[in-house]
Amino acid sequence: MQKFFTAIFIYYAFIVSNNTYAQFTLAEIPPLDNKKPLTLVAEKGFWTDYLQQQLLPKFTAQTQVPVNVVSLPLEQMYPLQTQSLLAGKGQYDLLTMEAGWAKEWASNGYTVPLTELASLYDPQGEQAMNHYLEPYYASLLNILSYRNQVHAIPYNNYVMGNHYRSDLFEHPEEKANFKARYHYALAPPRDFKQLLDISEFFTRQAGDTLAGQRLNQPFYGLALMAGERPHINDEFSSILWSLGGHWMKPNYQHDELSLFTISADNQPLRQAAEIYRQLLQYAYPTDKNFAFEQAANALANGKVAMWPFAYNNLWQASFKAEQNINGARLKVAQVPGGKPYNGAYAFAVAYDSHNPTAAYWLLKYMGSYQAQYDYALGGGNPCRADVVLSAELGQPQLRAINGALTASHKANISWAKNIANQGHFTSSAMGRIYPELTKACYQLANKNNDIDSQVQLLRQRILEIQNHYGEVPAIVK
Repeated sequence: MQKFFTAIFIYYAFIVSNNTYAQFTLAEIPPLDNKKPLTLVAEKGFWTDYLQQQLLPKFTAQTQVPVNVVSLPLEQMYPLQTQSLLAGKGQYDLLTMEAGWAKEWASNGYTVPLTELASLYDPQGEQAMNHYLEPYYASLLNILSYRNQVHAIPYNNYVMGNHYRSDLFEHPEEKANFKARYHYALAPPRDFKQLLDISEFFTRQAGDTLAGQRLNQPFYGLALMAGERPHINDEFSSILWSLGGHWMKPNYQHDELSLFTISADNQPLRQAAEIYRQLLQYAYPTDKNFAFEQAANALANGKVAMWPFAYNNLWQASFKAEQNINGARLKVAQVPGGKPYNGAYAFAVAYDSHNPTAAYWLLKYMGSYQAQYDYALGGGNPCRADVVLSAELGQPQLRAINGALTASHKANISWAKNIANQGHFTSSAMGRIYPELTKACYQLANKNNDIDSQVQLLRQRILEIQNHYGEVPAIVK
């Protein structure tokens, strides 16, 4: 394993040093005859603002092709885009996808392979695209591939890490009290027993002391994204995978995906639900809409000791703790259990685009080194190793921006060998299954619901959806 990681680091170091792969500029876009406006879908938030304020005006100035942005919350993006694609309406030239939808859209012919686009519209053909993709993390390209062809370019990596208050974890009094109570040293949790212990330990009432200061309000051990939003599924997934479980397990014959098996009793999922329910005792109070924004704010505003399943692309939001709280210091560690949820938002060209030539070049521009570098400077988590490892971004004074980049880099390298073993990233029906996981996780987190009944309901839904919409069957085993 060590040899594998060493080889990967050497490979990415080579990519970083070979600037020919990193350089793509607007000046390289050839004159475009088709000036029809492009329409792209983007998730609401920082990325959309960055597109509209920075990237798209430059693209239009260069090509004279206007670009309209349809900004949507994540939960609306899949159904609205899928409905348009199914009807062939040509509403959207560039699609935005969560990585779990990639194989579903590709298998239905909704997205066009990047090398096919390059062969049609790039003067240097497929080779230009193959070189262009080399700095991207293999783990992300694997998720976004279908039958060995990449269909989308990732722009926002949301691999997880544990964002924690190191000033609290390293406080002498807190360390001594923890050691006396739990009989081991206080440090970022490596497993779920430690996570529960540390979450319990840091949960305090108003009037208690924390790091020598008396609290005037309750303080909580951790933040969880426990609302009925897609993000609770990502937390459950991290816990489930760390316990050796699966939502659905891919089976291969001669390296070809042949079957999914769904556990008849799924003991790891039951265990994950029990762990999650216990953690909620020590978590910052949530409601049905509580998700990543609220969790990041809880950490940034001094309400919790850690956000153990944080998206690293939210590091800049978490880091505000250092600005908001006197003496606060933030660090990032691996998630408890060691299996962070990973993925990316990505852009793909729709099969029914009215201007596929311009869509191809805009796609390439939005994923260019400079665009990803500028995105990183704005606080985003880039998907290119040459950006992540750039000397400029590694400067200590940029810790508010780069504080989680090394952790993300290591996680992406680690995931490169694991993607094929997770049905979550190999099913061509995951776009439909994913919302069912969200609903199920929310119900499993509710202590008033019977875990066994919820596990059985979810098993049946996955079985029905995969066998109706997926390319290969699923069985209960």
